[in-house]
Amino acid sequence: MRRLFAAAALLGLVLAQVDPGHIAQAVRKTMALGQGLAQWEGLPRYEVILSNTYPPVPVKHAGYFSVAWDDENLYVLGVFQQKAETVKAALPADHPEWWQDDTMELFLKLDPKDKGAPALHLAANPKGTRFKAYTFTTEYRTVGRIEEDRWILEWAIPFAKLGRAPKPGEVWALKVGREHQAASEYPLWPMGGDYHSPTNFGYLVFVDRPQDPKVLAEKVTALLGVEPPLQSRLSEIATYAVYYGKDPQEAAKLVNFDLAIVQPELPKESLDLLKRNGVKVVAYLSIGEVEPGRDYGQPIPKEWILGQNPNWGSYFVDANQKGWQDLMLRLAGEYYRRGFDGLFLDTLDTVDLYPQVAPGLVEIVRRLREAYPEGLLIQNRGFKVLPQTAPYLDAVMYENLSSMYSFERKVYVPVNHDPSPVLPFAKRGLVVLTLDYAEPDQQDLIVRAYARARELGFVPYVSVIALDRVFLHNP
Repeated sequence: MRRLFAAAALLGLVLAQVDPGHIAQAVRKTMALGQGLAQWEGLPRYEVILSNTYPPVPVKHAGYFSVAWDDENLYVLGVFQQKAETVKAALPADHPEWWQDDTMELFLKLDPKDKGAPALHLAANPKGTRFKAYTFTTEYRTVGRIEEDRWILEWAIPFAKLGRAPKPGEVWALKVGREHQAASEYPLWPMGGDYHSPTNFGYLVFVDRPQDPKVLAEKVTALLGVEPPLQSRLSEIATYAVYYGKDPQEAAKLVNFDLAIVQPELPKESLDLLKRNGVKVVAYLSIGEVEPGRDYGQPIPKEWILGQNPNWGSYFVDANQKGWQDLMLRLAGEYYRRGFDGLFLDTLDTVDLYPQVAPGLVEIVRRLREAYPEGLLIQNRGFKVLPQTAPYLDAVMYENLSSMYSFERKVYVPVNHDPSPVLPFAKRGLVVLTLDYAEPDQQDLIVRAYARARELGFVPYVSVIALDRVFLHNP
């Protein structure tokens, strides 16, 4: 069944074209901010209405944006329905959690083909306050006003601050978000989903006058080209499990699975048992954090440490350090010599807090593939670098797709996270594993997690947060 799915997905890849509804046009025209909406008349409007949940659904409060440009600036207009008394626009520019206000957010990529380019993120509230934390710059102009039933926000963003001015016909990647706090609605153009997913961008085409969206979609499709298929050594697996304990009796249950992810300290007799039964066994390797209690065979220099993970007591590490990269290669070699079939690469999400480590994480994955071309490589999340690492991987894990452990509340809770960060790679042939969390008696969470994963063509598993037991549930 998985082979048929992969073949169909690859066929769809060849025939796929950019959706004309995912194209926005920046029309050449100079705008004077704060001079009313009349000057924006005649420009295409694009709805910001699809929710950030999966699957995305239309929200109740509609909004739209329009885009213009001249030689100096990118101009953006946002118009959003909302009762004035519900609008929250009170936070200062330097507030660390500015998303508690109602906001409009822009995400731009100047080269949509550059997989390593970070998104330029901008955010402002209905009064025009430009927020500093986690954004690219505040050196642009905004004018906002709140009316009885809507709020309006105009932007003038200098191309000099973005890095360069475009030419007619040039294509950038774009998504536009709106946060409506009072209604708990967070729609995103063009396709909804997770605000920070690297795969749910639309495209901004710079034109002198409005053009046929279908024609532009064909041009963008030709520009982007077709991504090659991804080869996976795990394409035949139907089941897998994660177990981080050392109990031989518990580990013996792993013979019921096609793939087992374990700690490298798993007793040799357990590893041998699994291998004799045809189970592919991969060893855990944290490449983005220093684990407390792990013997690295050498002191970890303080200058490699970026901060501490409060949930686990581990330390975020600068993966750009060549010494750290060499250490990861050495540990990997030890695990392969012990008989493991591959590596489970964890903590690539360090890039979400420290974007500067992205090149180092990608380099570690590349070097591991180069050093061990036949070994299995599975990456846990790290979606921001997945476009660069995917060609080296056999699988990616989506942890917490449908349920998770709340460290604050100390309970397991359902979630409805967006699979869009991995869907394009699954269509190209990369195996996707899901790891969700629940107690064994929380059948509602377990059944839902398995059902959502299978519906998407993913391989599911559910366990407790400590991953110290092996569960054989198979809803």
